[in-house]
Amino acid sequence: MKLLMSTNHFCVTIKMMVIVLLFVGKDFKAAAQEAYEIQVYSSPTMTRNATMFELHSNISPSGPKNKVGLSHPLHETLEITTGITDNFELGFYLFDRTDNGTFKYIGSHIRPRITVPSSWNWNVGASMSLEAGFVKDPVTNFTDWDYEIRPIIDKTIKKHYISFNPSFEGSFTLKEIEFSPNIKYSYAVTAACSLGFEYYGAVGNPFRWDKHDLQTHQVYAVTDLFVDPRYEIIFGIGHGFTRSSDIWNIKLILGRRANWNKAKVSK
Repeated sequence: MKLLMSTNHFCVTIKMMVIVLLFVGKDFKAAAQEAYEIQVYSSPTMTRNATMFELHSNISPSGPKNKVGLSHPLHETLEITTGITDNFELGFYLFDRTDNGTFKYIGSHIRPRITVPSSWNWNVGASMSLEAGFVKDPVTNFTDWDYEIRPIIDKTIKKHYISFNPSFEGSFTLKEIEFSPNIKYSYAVTAACSLGFEYYGAVGNPFRWDKHDLQTHQVYAVTDLFVDPRYEIIFGIGHGFTRSSDIWNIKLILGRRANWNKAKVSK
């Protein structure tokens, strides 16, 4: 009976978020933003009483074809995620941007995330991430209060791993919303190294997609290293396939786990 009540509560929560999303996005068009965190999420949440400190860095040596003469800043994000319970975590982000030697603080987000308990015996991993905060325009200092709704579904089959994040990114300030599907596939070459591909898209309003040249579609070749259970290293090189996509982008994620119970941290 408890399992049934928990399942119903989870499903009702998802339905309510979808209804809110449909209402908010009904009459609005999406806006493009610079990318500070480029990552496809996996479904497990951080272990209870453990914290992950991550530094996300990315730079575009070649920007979009439809925007010439732009600088190529270094985007960095400090992400701190702590496990609160066995299936709930809380994350906090600090965004910054370095352009021609000038460092700027851009904004902050907070992100609660809940995952389906393993006791439910689902055939796939599933979780829901809700993210909200503000980001400042680096030139005009206009502050946009925005949000993200990110369902996460993933599956591991022997050495193969696949994750799908059909994300919805919106603006409270500008009343805009955008559908951004993200997909990851990787193959475990060894216990310490996986190779794979990641896809990131932004197609505009989920009900009225933008013209193809205004959409962004980018594919990354990615290496995940698991040299130590305490550390996370992800490196990727991405290539864009539309005029609005960065032609090339390079990303690096460095992470360090800390366990406040001093117990052994698993991968």
